[in-house]
Amino acid sequence: MKYYIVALALLLANFSYALDGIVLLSSAEASPQKTIKYAAPLQKEIKDTLDLGDSLSKGTLKLLNKNSKNYRATIQLETSMTVTAEGPHLDLTDWKHCTSQWHRIAEVKGGEYTLPDFNDIDVDCFPAVSDQELKAEVLRAGGEQWLSILEGEGWPEGYKPVEISLSTVRLKIEENTAAGWHVVTVINMSIPMGC
Repeated sequence: MKYYIVALALLLANFSYALDGIVLLSSAEASPQKTIKYAAPLQKEIKDTLDLGDSLSKGTLKLLNKNSKNYRATIQLETSMTVTAEGPHLDLTDWKHCTSQWHRIAEVKGGEYTLPDFNDIDVDCFPAVSDQELKAEVLRAGGEQWLSILEGEGWPEGYKPVEISLSTVRLKIEENTAAGWHVVTVINMSIPMGC
């Protein structure tokens, strides 16, 4: 029995998480610069929301670990459609999207990565949407009030209060093991739209 307790203690002492944590810093151009931290154990998928006015474009990703050589990071952007009403807006984030390819993020120094300028990532792939499809989705997501806003109540003739903008930033962290690359976590960061 004593042997098993010692063996268990040794196993627990050598146990460590794939990463000790992750730190995201908003763009250095933002004032004040926002820090977002995720501690181990990391979930396979992390869902979070960026505050209004904050941006991760040209921000920093830090992987907290003693051995950063076994990791890689990639980024993916997603756009969604929003209906605006001069302030209030209806974000159609559970509908159609343009989702970019995964882009590798270059490591600048031990475990630190500079996120790309989001303007440099192609997100011009939003699928074609008919007026009938759009009206049906606005009615489903926002009701009659938003349908009347979409149909032009109070807008100049021919104007549609619809925009397509960034809605999600995904960061995928992978670890290289003897069996190959495997996902440690994916951070799905929702971006406030329509403002």
